[in-house]
Amino acid sequence: MAAPVIQMTDVTVVHSRAPGVPLVTGVNWRVEEGECWVVTGLQGSGKTALIETAAGLHPYPAGEVQVFGQRVHGTEGEGLEDVRRRVGVVFDGHGRLFGSQTVLENVALPLCYHRNRSWEEVGEEVMGLLQLMGLETLAGQLAGRLGRAWAHRVALARALVQRPGLLLVDNPLTGMDPYHARWWRGFLGRLLVGLPELGGVPMSLVLATNEPRALLGLGRKFAVTHAGRWRCMGDRQEFERCEDPELRGLLYDED
Repeated sequence: MAAPVIQMTDVTVVHSRAPGVPLVTGVNWRVEEGECWVVTGLQGSGKTALIETAAGLHPYPAGEVQVFGQRVHGTEGEGLEDVRRRVGVVFDGHGRLFGSQTVLENVALPLCYHRNRSWEEVGEEVMGLLQLMGLETLAGQLAGRLGRAWAHRVALARALVQRPGLLLVDNPLTGMDPYHARWWRGFLGRLLVGLPELGGVPMSLVLATNEPRALLGLGRKFAVTHAGRWRCMGDRQEFERCEDPELRGLLYDED
């Protein structure tokens, strides 16, 4: 039986800049291959720190995190490099792109770094991905000149360039106009079933959002970070039937 994509056991999640202050405690979470999880909660409730911890990007003071069966600590160690090749992360906002580099250079960077290849050697492969994502006309533009919507899409391309098995996206639809929001929902849905251009293998997705209603059609399972607690809500029907007044107000903006 294959190991889960993510296995978190009694984990305490902290902010990378304040490691002594717990954001979410007692996280027990299992993500299986091909699942799409929507993790929601108020701004500042720990969603970003949670997905960064799940990706092995920063340490945690308690519990255990395994990604593809490999224990990760958020620090350098045996097997971490292999894990990071298999995990794509799209950060909020402008995606932490390098503003002084072009779109092509930003997307090519993981291939150059992890495979020790030159820009010229990976250029054709990267252009193919940019074309798939409607970004080819922006290839030569500096990333620092992009608006949020296009920058977030470029960050997605960078996360996908190594064909990861797991993709974690922070606030994919925040600030998006209807055109870009439709594109994201459609493209993420295609990743779930497997894009032929990326090997045709269904991808596991974790989407952190302040606006869960916009992702109801994509999510297969839902979880909430709230008041320092972690709560798995189950599938969409269970999520929508939640009768906890505090959570309904959080999730559905009810009076």
